[in-house]
Amino acid sequence: MENENELTGRRTFKIQAFKHGGTSTIDPETVAITCKAVTQAICELYAQGNTSISFEDLYRGAYNMILHKKGEELYSVVETTMTSEVQSLCRPLDAAPADGAAFLQELLAKWNQHIKAVNMIRDMLMYMDRTYVFTNHKTPIKELGLCLWREHMIHSDKIRERLVEAVKQQRGGEDELIAGVNKMLEELGEDVPGLFFPDGELHDAAGP
Repeated sequence: MENENELTGRRTFKIQAFKHGGTSTIDPETVAITCKAVTQAICELYAQGNTSISFEDLYRGAYNMILHKKGEELYSVVETTMTSEVQSLCRPLDAAPADGAAFLQELLAKWNQHIKAVNMIRDMLMYMDRTYVFTNHKTPIKELGLCLWREHMIHSDKIRERLVEAVKQQRGGEDELIAGVNKMLEELGEDVPGLFFPDGELHDAAGP
């Protein structure tokens, strides 16, 4: 059931609980409502770090969909929404300040915002992660989040070039920023730092 909050004007979603012993199918309206709720929740988690929708309702909705063999629809919604949010999150980086330190600060802030959202999405959809994802050999939520960020970083010429230039500008500068970049790239994959800095410039910038 979809209602409008009188105080905020924002649409909220009430996901009906699954009743054991009832029908063995899930109606299309419930599937649509659950997918809308999950989409809204993911967008809110990226935008503000929390969601107006109850985590209990979201967890139950995901559980109902997996139980009724609607995991593909749910996973597709999650993947599509996360992809869109990563693109939106990274878009301002193309126009970020030319100053190297300022760019790295904004990049790391966006990265931390992304990881926080990914961790909360993983918690929200833990049942899907542990059952449907595992059984169907899909990419787990946390790994999906890392893959989406890595692919965007690698295939965005502007971000890649600005990152390399910003690190070079930081030689002898703020070690904390370089350490943050190094940690981010290593979390994205052990081979990722070498994709951006094949000659070891990242470690050179960090100093001895």
